Amino acid sequence: MNEKTNKTVRLYYGIALGVMTAIVGALFIWQVLDNYFTGPVGDNKFTFTQEGLSERFFHISPAFWIWAVMIVGGFIVWEVFPVKPKKSPYKDPRYSLMRLKKRMPVNVGEELAESYGFIKREEKILKILWLCCSSVALAGIVYSIVYLALPSSFTFSDNATKEVLQAAKNILPWFFSVFVFASAISVYEGISAKKQIEHAKKLASGNKPVQLVHGKIYEILNHKYFKLGIQVCVGCVAFSFIIAGACNGNVSGIFDKAVTICLECIGLG
Repeated sequence: MNEKTNKTVRLYYGIALGVMTAIVGALFIWQVLDNYFTGPVGDNKFTFTQEGLSERFFHISPAFWIWAVMIVGGFIVWEVFPVKPKKSPYKDPRYSLMRLKKRMPVNVGEELAESYGFIKREEKILKILWLCCSSVALAGIVYSIVYLALPSSFTFSDNATKEVLQAAKNILPWFFSVFVFASAISVYEGISAKKQIEHAKKLASGNKPVQLVHGKIYEILNHKYFKLGIQVCVGCVAFSFIIAGACNGNVSGIFDKAVTICLECIGLG
């Protein structure tokens, strides 16, 4: 098939998937609103109950499963009907720098020593920054595990909302700090790459490309089949856990927790 046909198939499949997504969303909203306006049934004092929601969502389950199958089918369609990606006008300076570094000589003369030293100095600074960021992330993970593992961290046993807010107050600042730190380093890395490119061009002029180890790793990690394999593996693992949980009878337990969150935390019902 030619590329025009592949684009047409992708377009119509995307439209169908979008329409199905809207239908499933509308059905969910309809069932929730209908349950809300109907109110409690019988002696039950809550508007949203496990039995009521299960019965209502069971009515729309065929549409949901069709939508889920269409999502899985979308991955297959995108592989069976490939389209050449459009070349972006923007070029990542870090990727350009990596390609230039493949052509940099190991030993340089005095006239290029300043450029070589500048690049090595920037590489050292970036390594130190990423090491510091990794240390903060590791400290946050360790603190979160210790906090969640200690019973003394949970003093509001009669109020789940306070427990969640207290945990978020103690844990989220660590992850927010890591996010800000990593974002700042990424911005600095892009600025540094632009500065290094001019020096790398001087060093790379007249030299043949040399395939470096990190260059091969970069190409492997960015290959489309490698990314697809990772997605398929993660999807299979997630699906296996879902099936294992369902076989162990944990579906009702998870549903009870979801209902409890709606009733106690969000305030529905």
